[in-house]
Amino acid sequence: MRNAYANVEGDVVGRDKYVLLLGGARERLRPLSPVLREHVQNAYEEAPGYEEAGDALAKRGIVVLRGADGLGKTATAVRLLLPCRGPVYHLDSGVDFASLADRLDTPAGDGSGMGIEAGAGFLLDRPADAANLRGEIYDRLQTALLDAHAVMVVTVADTDVADSELLSGVVDLAQPPLLRGIVRRYLRWRFGVPEAERILAGTEVEALLTEYLDADTTCRSAADLATALHDEYRSGEPDLDRVRARMARKGVETFEIWADALTEPFVRCFSLALAVLNGLPQEDITEAARRLASRLDASRAPTGPPGPASRYEPLPAHDPLALPMRKLLARLRARRVDAPGAWSCLEYQDPDYPRQVIAHAWSEYPIQDLLLGWLGELVTDRSDEVRVYAAVALGGLLPAAFPYLNRRALAGWAFHQDQRFREAVGYALATGSRDPELRPHIEELVAEWFADRRRPLGQATAARVYGLTSVSADPRQNIARLARLSAVDSVKVAVAIGDGYADLLADDYALAPLVLGALRSGLTPPETRPTCLLAFLIVATALVVDGAQPETEGFDGWPALLFLSEVQSEVRDLLPLLWREALGQPFFHLQAQQALRTWAALAEVDSRLRNTFLNLVGAIAHGDARSGHIIRRYVAEWTDRHELAPLPLTAWAVNRLLDREKE
Repeated sequence: MRNAYANVEGDVVGRDKYVLLLGGARERLRPLSPVLREHVQNAYEEAPGYEEAGDALAKRGIVVLRGADGLGKTATAVRLLLPCRGPVYHLDSGVDFASLADRLDTPAGDGSGMGIEAGAGFLLDRPADAANLRGEIYDRLQTALLDAHAVMVVTVADTDVADSELLSGVVDLAQPPLLRGIVRRYLRWRFGVPEAERILAGTEVEALLTEYLDADTTCRSAADLATALHDEYRSGEPDLDRVRARMARKGVETFEIWADALTEPFVRCFSLALAVLNGLPQEDITEAARRLASRLDASRAPTGPPGPASRYEPLPAHDPLALPMRKLLARLRARRVDAPGAWSCLEYQDPDYPRQVIAHAWSEYPIQDLLLGWLGELVTDRSDEVRVYAAVALGGLLPAAFPYLNRRALAGWAFHQDQRFREAVGYALATGSRDPELRPHIEELVAEWFADRRRPLGQATAARVYGLTSVSADPRQNIARLARLSAVDSVKVAVAIGDGYADLLADDYALAPLVLGALRSGLTPPETRPTCLLAFLIVATALVVDGAQPETEGFDGWPALLFLSEVQSEVRDLLPLLWREALGQPFFHLQAQQALRTWAALAEVDSRLRNTFLNLVGAIAHGDARSGHIIRRYVAEWTDRHELAPLPLTAWAVNRLLDREKE
């Protein structure tokens, strides 16, 4: 789901990338847009003050570029960051400076900080919190960055610096670069020097430059003019009147021009499938595009008068061999990327495009019901990733169309017998709740489902939503809500509660003592005991450690609860108590047996994990002969002669441990 957020929130990094902790919550870092990087690397016209800014950045590790809008601050900042040895990240403009300083100068190893990747670069472009950048915070940021050989460039308006102590770190950009130089460098990059100079030497082009490049022209406008000239001359039949018409359109129209040029139905379907499943394997995206094309074809109205003679006007037949994938990707400004496992995945070059493509299709064409039906088909796909990505894409549309989507999808899916629809509602609402204006409406909707005792399926959906911390500012409230739902006598609700607890822990391991404490408390009342036992077994088997993060390095593939028992004393104390109950109760004892075997199988191939597993088994059996007998009976099956995947090492070690405990 974190990866899927990248497709609805702009250029947010997906997959196993660096995670920055801000204000106590996980925030995905935005990588520098590869399109922006490429343009600046090849077509940057040096602005007055660039050398001074470069010297300041090399000495201080952080520099504040101050200047009026339209002077090329962002391009200059990117140019300053290109030499970084590590990755370059684009920080969210809403970042809080005090929280950022706290996280950057706190060592990553203590569990509360992030540290800094060596050689990394950070761009903070026009921060909303600029007025709160004070000298003391600047000094802390500078110290942390210099220690990691990392750098940061902050761009602010010419009126934004509020603390005189910052002036030593400020470089003023008072003049723009040569506007004609911006056009010249771009055309030289795209056409080569001889052809670019030939184009610029034309009298009509010279008149065009004189018309559009004056003292009030911004760097962005000059870059737009260069792009328009390139596109026009690349067509082979240049018409400068078309350039003038294009320059009259501003803002998002560059994207709209590209999107409107995708006239072939299947290409448009593929662009939408790629937007929803951006970053997934080519085969999944192609299948989704075909499903959408089939729905579009089926929606064609019959021609002629009503009656047997009426016929459908089908879409032109799509020849799958007409357009090679490399050419289709070029049309879509997309590319192949290699994913773990060596399968081929596809993604847009510009990380902003997935969100824009989805929004464009929803708002510009009368196909809302068709798109909703298509997303509904995708959320039942056999691929977990396809289901989650489709649900998150639906959530990305909620801020613009919440009433419609609630009536046509959420209100029905929340009570669907198929668990996949209820999960889709959870992921969609978690995505939509990231919009502050929409969150109260979502909280009100979910609260209605939560309180409706007559419809346990809605309560199961509420449990899935409450497992996603973005729906509530305080995850402890969600833990309390899940605990209250444990009294509902429904297996579907119990499973949803277990999945909800697993989601909470996946988002923040620090919640483990609260989650396990709630489960332990729920084992006492008879009415909540079965639900809490099943929920515990779901949490025990659903969560596996991702060793890509610094705090979990060396624990890749471990059951998360076993890993947490190594690093959190509260978990170490609660885990044996929960396992004793799970093994000794008549409820779900087969599930408990399978869960324990799953952990034992992981311990079979990892000696360090095996030692931790044995410590847990010893704690379960200590002073509890019944639990020891139950475990010994399970262990006998791990080496049974009919066992296809025996666990001899773990079985021998557990038996030896139980023998010592018996003595």
